[in-house]
Amino acid sequence: MNPNNPQIQEEDAIDIMALFFAVLSHRWIIITSIAIFSIIGIAFNSYRQDIFQTNASIIVSEDQSDPSSFINNNEYQFLYNNNLESEDHASIFKSTLILKQVVEKLDLNYRFQKKNTWKSNKILTKESLPFEIIFKDETSQKQCIIKYQKENVIIEINDNTFSFSKKENIIENSIFKYKTKILNNIIQGTYIIDQFTVNQTINELKTKYAVNQPKKSNVYGISYSGPNKELNSSVLNGIIDEIKDNNVREKKSVYKLSIDFIDKRIFDLKIKIDSLNSVISKFKITNGVYMPDTQTNSVLNNINEIEQKIFTNSLQSEVSLKLINEVENQNAFELLPTYLGIENENINQMVSQFNKIILEKNNLLVGATEKNPLVIQSQNQLIVLKSNILNSLNIYINKLKMKLNKYDDFKQKNNLMIGVIPLKEAELSNLGKDLLLVNNLYAYLSKKKEEALINLSSLEPNIKLINEVDYTVISKTSSKKTFSMFLFAGFILPIGFSLSLFFFRAFYVDIEYLKLKLQGFDFLGVIKLTKDKTSNEVKSIQYELMKRIYYNINMVIPKSKNGLSIMVTSCVKNEGKTYTAYNFSNFLAKTGNKVILIGTDLGNPDLSKLFDNKNTKLNAKGLTDIIYDDENDFKELFEQYKIKENQLDTLFVGTNNLGHNVFEHNKFDELISYLKEKYDYVVFDTAPVMMMVDTLKLLEKSDFVIHVFRKYFSSKKLVNFLIEYNEKFKPKNIGYVITDDTKPDKFIDKYGIRIRVRIRIRIRNHIKQYN
Repeated sequence: MNPNNPQIQEEDAIDIMALFFAVLSHRWIIITSIAIFSIIGIAFNSYRQDIFQTNASIIVSEDQSDPSSFINNNEYQFLYNNNLESEDHASIFKSTLILKQVVEKLDLNYRFQKKNTWKSNKILTKESLPFEIIFKDETSQKQCIIKYQKENVIIEINDNTFSFSKKENIIENSIFKYKTKILNNIIQGTYIIDQFTVNQTINELKTKYAVNQPKKSNVYGISYSGPNKELNSSVLNGIIDEIKDNNVREKKSVYKLSIDFIDKRIFDLKIKIDSLNSVISKFKITNGVYMPDTQTNSVLNNINEIEQKIFTNSLQSEVSLKLINEVENQNAFELLPTYLGIENENINQMVSQFNKIILEKNNLLVGATEKNPLVIQSQNQLIVLKSNILNSLNIYINKLKMKLNKYDDFKQKNNLMIGVIPLKEAELSNLGKDLLLVNNLYAYLSKKKEEALINLSSLEPNIKLINEVDYTVISKTSSKKTFSMFLFAGFILPIGFSLSLFFFRAFYVDIEYLKLKLQGFDFLGVIKLTKDKTSNEVKSIQYELMKRIYYNINMVIPKSKNGLSIMVTSCVKNEGKTYTAYNFSNFLAKTGNKVILIGTDLGNPDLSKLFDNKNTKLNAKGLTDIIYDDENDFKELFEQYKIKENQLDTLFVGTNNLGHNVFEHNKFDELISYLKEKYDYVVFDTAPVMMMVDTLKLLEKSDFVIHVFRKYFSSKKLVNFLIEYNEKFKPKNIGYVITDDTKPDKFIDKYGIRIRVRIRIRIRNHIKQYN
C-alpha cells in the first residue's frame, strides 16, 4: 500500500476532519469547562497559602582519621573503600533517626495555626504565638482551639471546654497551663493547635524536606518547604544541628566502643599476665629450671669432673690390685714398690714401713742369723704389716668400687639433665614469649586507650555549613502557573472526553459505515429519535425524513391495489424499531393511506407506551387473543380490539401468551389477507431478529422489510447478521433506516458541510493530477 496515494490521503483527511468536528460539536462543553476551571483556579490561588522553599548548603569533608584509625594508625586503609562516594550521606540526612531528634527538640509534633475565613489557615511558629500554653499530658493526641471573644477566652481541648475572662493572664488546671505574652484585650481571632504523633510528624517532614545528592561532589544542598519562612528556617537549622550532632555522636560511639573494648581486653590481659607468671613460677619450681644456660654449663662441668674422678678411681683400683698381687706373690719378704700413685696415705706409710723393716732385717742378717731375736722380731713385724697392707688394699679397693658406683649414678643423672634441660628451656622460653607478647599488647592497648580518650575529648564534626540557612528563599507557588494548569485542565479534559467518545463510537454504526458495508441494500433514510412531539420544527423535520423513506420504498415496490405488508425489525432492543414503526405508520396514515399497525413483539411489547391515551394500555387485547379465540369470528374480534388514534389503526400483541407459533397459524394468514384487502399498508412492529426466532417467520409474509439501526448504538457486528439472514431467508424486498438521537448542530451543519465539500474537491483534483 502506497502511503502517497491521494485516495488514502483523502480518507486520512476526512478522518482528521471527523475528529475536528467531533471536538467542535462539544464546543459549549469546552467553553463551560474552561470557565469553570478558570473560576476554580482563581479561587484556589486566592485560598491557598504561598509555599516557600528555604535552602542551605553543607559540605561533608573527609576525616583526617577514622574514629577507629588510632588502633592501626591507618596502616591498612588500602584494604577498605572508605571514601565519601561510597557512603550515602543523603539517606543519613533524611533518616528517621535525625528527624525524630529534630521533632522532639523543636516540638514539631504541635502545629500552630491562626484561623482565616476566606483563606487557608495561617501557619505560625511557637514563638510567634501571642500566648503560651503547656499541656500536662503530652502522650495523647489532641486538638486545641483557642477563641478570643470580646470579653472571654474559650479553650476547647478535644471534648473539654474551658472559658475565662480576658482579664486573667494566667490559667492553670490539671490539663494545661495558659499564659499570655501580651494583654488578652489585644489578642483577636481563633488559634488552632493540633498535636500529632511523632511518626506522623516525621512522615510530614519527609515530604517537605529534600536533599540534593551530588554525583561527584561532597557539597549537599538541603531545603525545606512550607508556608512560614521563620518556621522553615527553624526546622532547617534544627536539621543541620542534628546532622552535626549525629555525626559527632557516631564518632563518639565508635570511640566509646573502642575504649570499652580496650578496657575489656586490658582486664583480660591482666588476668592472663598473672596466670602466665604463676605458670612460669610453678614450672621453674617443678622442673628445677631457673637459669637454663648456667645450669647446663654446671651439669657439663659436673660430668667432666665425674669422668675425671671415674678415671682416677679406676687407676687407683688397678694400682691397688697390682700391689695386692705383688704382696701375695712374694715367697719371702721382699721390698714393695713405692710411690705407685695410691692416694691412700695409710697404705703408703705401711708400704714404706714394710720396706724399712725389710732393709733393717737385711742389715741384721749380715751380722746375725735368722734366729736372732731382732731378726725374728723384724720377721714378725713384716708378717703383721703384710697382712695389714692386704687388708687395707682390699678395703681401699672396695671404697673405690663404691665411689665408682656413685660416680656412675651421678653421671647418669647429669646425662639425663643434659637431655631434659633444653626441652624445659624451650617450654620456659615459649611461656616467656607468651608473657612478653601479652605484656607488649597490654602496653600497646594502654597507650591507645589514652590516645582514644584524648581524641574523644577533642572531637569535631566533619560536616560544615558553607551557606547559611535562608541564603535563598524560593517561592514554590506560582499563581500564573497554577492558573495556567487549571485552564489547561479545563481545555484538555473536555477535548479528551470528545476524542474518547469519538473513538468509542467507532465501534458502532453510522451512515457512512452502513453505506459502505450494505452496498447491496437500499438505504431508505434517517429517522430522528426525539421525545419532543410538540415542536413544529421537530414535526417538520420528521415529516420530511418520513417522506423520504416513503419515497424510497415506493421506488423499490410501487403501491398496488392490494395492501402492502411492511415488517419493521432490528437486531437487538432499543435501536428504535418500535419508534420507527409507529411514526412511519402515523406518516402513512396522515398522507391519506389506510394503515394498520400490528404489534408482533411477543416477548417485549412496547408499542402501547407510544400512545397518549392511557386507556390503550388498559385495553391490551390484540393479535394473540384473536388467533387463539376459536369461538368468535376473527373479523369481529379485530374490530373490537383495534385501537384508533387519529387516522391510524393499531392492533396490539394481545394478552394470550399460551403459544409462540402465532405466525404459523392459519388464522394469522387469513387475518393478514383480510387486512391487506382492507388497508393500504399493514405494518408489523416485530421483536428483534436476534432475540426471537419467530420474527424470522414474518420475513416470507412481508412484502418489504425495514431493518432499523441506531446511530452510535448498534454494534458494527450486527451488520454482518443482517447480511447473513438476508442471504439465508431471502426476503422479497429489504432496506434499512438509521435512527439518530443526536442533537443537530446548526453551526456544523452550516459550515462543516462546506468545509468537507471543499476538501473533497481539492483532494479529488489532486487525485486526477496524480492519475
